Amino acid sequence: MVTHMKRAWTALDLEERILNGAAIIALISVTLPWLSGEWLGGDAVTYTGFGFYTSFIGIAVFAILAFLLLITLVPLLGGPAIVRRKQRDIVRLCLASQVTVLLLAALSVLMKVTYEYSRIEIRFGIYTALIGSIVVSIYAFLRWQEDRKTDSHELFHHPEGHSIESERQEFHHIPPPPPPPPPLEPEEHHLHR
Repeated sequence: MVTHMKRAWTALDLEERILNGAAIIALISVTLPWLSGEWLGGDAVTYTGFGFYTSFIGIAVFAILAFLLLITLVPLLGGPAIVRRKQRDIVRLCLASQVTVLLLAALSVLMKVTYEYSRIEIRFGIYTALIGSIVVSIYAFLRWQEDRKTDSHELFHHPEGHSIESERQEFHHIPPPPPPPPPLEPEEHHLHR
């Protein structure tokens, strides 16, 4: 099973691997510390994406990223496609953009808390999740652009266009122009006086 998964993972193209790798990093980052420090009473606290005021955002981010990964992993493991191939890139772009917006919202909430309490600080987990989601968004956008480009190319170009053009050039080959005529003999002019 593990070797099958490794083979399937290496069969993916580079952009797909980067996109899914960044999604895995962002998914793991939800479980890492997002906020830590001391409250006014001296209690040391550490909150992940599933705790504090941003718990609902963390749960939503985790669920969306898990679904984004399942879009790729389920077909790799031999299961049915969750999203049709034509719509996969636009769905991933929308999901990745939504995760990025949610993480920015969570970061703004955490920044407000750190301004009010000087002993509380934002930790690396939310930054890692935000960077991962931005990378996923960028690569989802690049894949969507590539998909649109190939769709428009298929729409406006005939699949046999290159062979027809080469045949047309063979049949309508224009012969080279004829050589110029030889120069005329100089004329003799008699002068009469």
